[in-house]
Amino acid sequence: MDKHFLIRRELVNARLVKLAAEASAPHVLRAPLEKAITSPGKRVRGVLTMTVGEALGARGDKLLDAAAAFELIHASSLILDDLPSMDDAELRRGEPTLHRAFGEDLAILAAVALLNQSYTLVAASHAALKPRRWPLAAVIDRVVRAVGWDGTIAGEAVDLHCEAETLDFHTLEYIHSRKTGALFVASAAVGAMLAGASDAMLGSVEAYAKNLGLAFQITDDILDATSSPDVLGKDVGKDEGKLTFVRLAGVDGARQLNRELIDTSIRAIAPLGSAAEPLRALATMLRDRTS
Repeated sequence: MDKHFLIRRELVNARLVKLAAEASAPHVLRAPLEKAITSPGKRVRGVLTMTVGEALGARGDKLLDAAAAFELIHASSLILDDLPSMDDAELRRGEPTLHRAFGEDLAILAAVALLNQSYTLVAASHAALKPRRWPLAAVIDRVVRAVGWDGTIAGEAVDLHCEAETLDFHTLEYIHSRKTGALFVASAAVGAMLAGASDAMLGSVEAYAKNLGLAFQITDDILDATSSPDVLGKDVGKDEGKLTFVRLAGVDGARQLNRELIDTSIRAIAPLGSAAEPLRALATMLRDRTS
């Protein structure tokens, strides 16, 4: 695994552990919050925020709160996605899902708490970085749109209430560009905005992250069809009966599409020159992941 990625993942993990320890929540909520915040994960979204911001000249330590924010948002979405009324999952990251460990009531409250706390963390990074080309309202708006009714919520709603037989590639792309892609794009965009990116550079970064996020989801579809719970640490076969990229194009076709999206992603950040090397390495690593 790429050294740059591993170093930043550990920084994000350390910040999450500290956040969990500092959470001023009532006793009954502390255990589910700590579990949700510190549960093992790839930390791709947080690392993406840091890597983009650093490529554009921001100090990594000043980006850590924003990076942690996107991991809280991601954790919140997983808690909700796993609920009995949604995917009814038993495993997440190799352990019982939060609602199975603590009950649906506390799982839902924890998910909402994580989402709300994320905005404070983004604001903390904004306050720590100068000069500020982008006002805080614009940065927060970028986060809110990613998780709102045309973001992750939209993708989840369509995914839950559609029949595989009526889906086509356009609808599938709609679902995953929001369920997965929206948060990838926002993670990268906020890193760029905190670093004072120009409009043109922000566009390049968002194009990179959009293709990266879709490729990430296609890899998930491939792994769901070809791997096991022991390897992935979560339920597999949950997509059986749904239209996925694998069902649409086959495993080989999905892998080819994945490669094409990663190539497109890497081309999008060519304007960053050598500063984009960690972003290129991240894209290659995600293309080749096996879990």
